[in-house]
Amino acid sequence: MLLAEQALVGLRLRGQQVQASVSVFADEARRRSAVGLGAVDSRVLLTVLHDLPADLPVPLSSLDAHGLRTLHTAPPGAVDLVAEQGIAVRRLVPAARVELVLVHEPRGISLRDWDSAVRDASQFAPFCARGVVVSHPLSEPGQHHSESPDDSYTDLLLLKARFYGVGVATQEPAGLRWLLEPAPYRPRRHSAAQWLFHEQAWRQLGPE
Repeated sequence: MLLAEQALVGLRLRGQQVQASVSVFADEARRRSAVGLGAVDSRVLLTVLHDLPADLPVPLSSLDAHGLRTLHTAPPGAVDLVAEQGIAVRRLVPAARVELVLVHEPRGISLRDWDSAVRDASQFAPFCARGVVVSHPLSEPGQHHSESPDDSYTDLLLLKARFYGVGVATQEPAGLRWLLEPAPYRPRRHSAAQWLFHEQAWRQLGPE
């Protein structure tokens, strides 16, 4: 299976330069643009907003002092505070979602650096599907080939990558080719930390 490189963008996430596949939610992107709102990457604010339903009024009396103070620091367009009615209405929803992160180097990850690359990719498990791009011309899993030390090391690392749900891709002229597809992303829960991750991607993608 080929993954077209034009579907990927370069981002810096969690301290790493990666390639990422990102879905943009056009309605929210347009709404933010109309009100002059860019990315909102305050974890404190997102934590409070995450507990509020979108576009539904919430009594201000149901919020604690910390929550009220935090909402008063929100940029215009994130939340409506209607003092005369005693309500807050969250307007902010995600503008983008990172679907896949690929850990790579400009020339690809060498076979001997693969082990640490799998660990680096694993840190994205709470947020999206993840994979690594390798430079070594590997054989297909299960394909017959002559045994060599590199073959044995490759088999071990493919096994480890599969255990961690990390995909493995190689560079092809037409794009990136999966040798091992990443495990589907199935979050056990949704959190403000995940929202923050996607906002950090949007800050790099969206107009400010």
